[in-house]
Amino acid sequence: MATVQTNQSNKINFRSIILIILVLFLLMIMTTGIAYFVVKNYFQVKPEQVESNKQPVTYSAGDFLTNLSDRGYIKVSLIYLLENKDVEKQLQSKDYEIRDRIFSILRSKNFDSVKDSRGMEDLRKQIREAINSILAGDKIIDVYFTSIIVN
Repeated sequence: MATVQTNQSNKINFRSIILIILVLFLLMIMTTGIAYFVVKNYFQVKPEQVESNKQPVTYSAGDFLTNLSDRGYIKVSLIYLLENKDVEKQLQSKDYEIRDRIFSILRSKNFDSVKDSRGMEDLRKQIREAINSILAGDKIIDVYFTSIIVN
């Protein structure tokens, strides 16, 4: 009878060891899963943080002096607000084409169309659209006039 009891106690010990191993294995899997989600959610850079860290890039286009279509002349100094730093290289490589397009836009204007703020806003929009068409995309966010002389 003592051998029967020993076999049963060995079976109980074996079952309890397997049960403990299974519980430990499940706890290890759960801990790994929880750690994964904690690391993923708390240490990941959020898109809002990336955008807030991005500084606006500006590019000085210089001065443009040309005749208006009817009488007088216009002189403007422009600064572009760029989407990112890479756009600056594209602007430099296509500077001649961009300057030519801006001169064409300025020469097509008459005195009455640029004498008020609404006309200047239209001019700003035309210049931005012209540059973006040359660069193939909306890479110029805005165009700023730092100096305007219309005579």
